[in-house]
Amino acid sequence: MTQPHDPEAPRGKLLAAFACIYIFWGASFLGVRYAVQDIPPLLTMGLRCFGGAVILSIWTRARGDWEPTTADEWKTAALAGALLFIVCHGLLAWAEQRVSSGRAALFLTGIPLWTVLLSALYERRRPTTRVVLAMGLGVAGVAVLTRGVGSTGTGIDQFALVLSAFGWAAGSLVGRHGTRPRSATQTTAMQLTAGAVWLLSGSLIAGELSGWSPAQVGLRSGVALALLVVCGTAIGFGAYTWLLRVTRPAVATSYAFVNPVIAL
Repeated sequence: MTQPHDPEAPRGKLLAAFACIYIFWGASFLGVRYAVQDIPPLLTMGLRCFGGAVILSIWTRARGDWEPTTADEWKTAALAGALLFIVCHGLLAWAEQRVSSGRAALFLTGIPLWTVLLSALYERRRPTTRVVLAMGLGVAGVAVLTRGVGSTGTGIDQFALVLSAFGWAAGSLVGRHGTRPRSATQTTAMQLTAGAVWLLSGSLIAGELSGWSPAQVGLRSGVALALLVVCGTAIGFGAYTWLLRVTRPAVATSYAFVNPVIAL
């Protein structure tokens, strides 16, 4: 079920939502880098999704905005959650064990490019020359700003980050065009719940808990995880889900050009 963007969205609310994803998600790259030093990568992202889902579910129910869900809505949440959190966040956390936060953010500037391409395929129309040129200039500008900063990891790490960007773009479009509740907050909570199930299951299958103990988590990693849950996920992802409803996907994903600067 496709739901068009809302041209009447309040300007102040738009600015606040963009500020959240620009700042919080830019800082999240460093947060992930710190968290995975003491916590296995899939577990880190699974806990991040689980915590965000709990916060947003409680908030939505407390406001009386939670509505009965359907099987189709959960199918959308499950697919979007797999792409957004297993493919994107899971690979990102895995690669950031070796790749610097600034470099990881640079690779994820591919998100708007993938979004424009996938949107064009879905809508069966060509992206405008202006949009393509703007995306190319954005990537080039970020590359210049972050040149020579931090480690780039192995070729496999770099491929994982490219795939991570694709996963986020694909998951965003699934969430935008799929069947979903009217409440953006409930939609976010459902996608995070699905993401937590995927990631925590993946963590168990990968054997991440073998030989690992919560006692190994230092103060810096613990604080980083808490900030990822509250700021990067509950607030940041909630703002992003809403932006996907009220703006074009290429505009909503413009944060990818700002995040590397914040990540540094």
